[in-house]
Amino acid sequence: MKQNMKQINRIKEVSELFHIPSSALRYWDDEGLVRFERTADNNYRRPTSQTMVDICDVMFYRSLSLSIKEIKAIPGMSVEEVGKTLDANAKHLEEQIILIRRTLDKLHTRQAMVRHILEMDHSHYETATDRLPAMKLFASDDKHALEVYVNDPYQTAILIRPETSQETQYGVFLDPAPSGILPDGPDTAITGTILRSADAVPCLYLKGILKVNAALPSAHNARDFVKAARGMGYQTGIFSQPARDTAATTMRHGWNCCESRPELL
Repeated sequence: MKQNMKQINRIKEVSELFHIPSSALRYWDDEGLVRFERTADNNYRRPTSQTMVDICDVMFYRSLSLSIKEIKAIPGMSVEEVGKTLDANAKHLEEQIILIRRTLDKLHTRQAMVRHILEMDHSHYETATDRLPAMKLFASDDKHALEVYVNDPYQTAILIRPETSQETQYGVFLDPAPSGILPDGPDTAITGTILRSADAVPCLYLKGILKVNAALPSAHNARDFVKAARGMGYQTGIFSQPARDTAATTMRHGWNCCESRPELL
């Protein structure tokens, strides 16, 4: 062991041994976390057995997610104080785990939605019965709409009236839907313009992929739905992207793709 230690006489060699940047070792030395000897001729750092023990201690506490400031304070702490520091870090890590799990849940949901869109993109149109909530216009100054978009983007919506206009309107679903709301009137309970009132009863919809050009929203495939519906013997109402677990959006070749369900009349 002594022979090996004599061979490690430069900070670069310590860096390679522990896979720690030399700059970090110098910083730890400056902060008093590790102790190097200094050469007499040029004041270079030279590791000793104590240096190696110090580095192992710092690495251990860093593996417990303690900050440099906390590690630096540990030598002056009582056993009770060390315990409290560890407890606080354990609580912080547990909170981080909860956040990471939530992020993973969102990621897995998004992955499932993308897979769903890809599967539907290769399938034919089909009918579905659903009861959609009211939809209000998405406005940049609408705090409620912005919060909905950030917290649950699957409650956002796209609305098209292909029989009268190619205009695409973006909105958010209101769930539960406020009662007594007119389609084109302002909501007295929730600010914003209502684009579509909630379904009073379950309605028949045509299920398929609505594609909207991200750069030119008026370019979309809504008329393909009209053609498909008429081929089935139906007339169509307005187009709306559904909410909840059946909704998904993805970007592909500059197009917004989402599951759509125009109402069948």
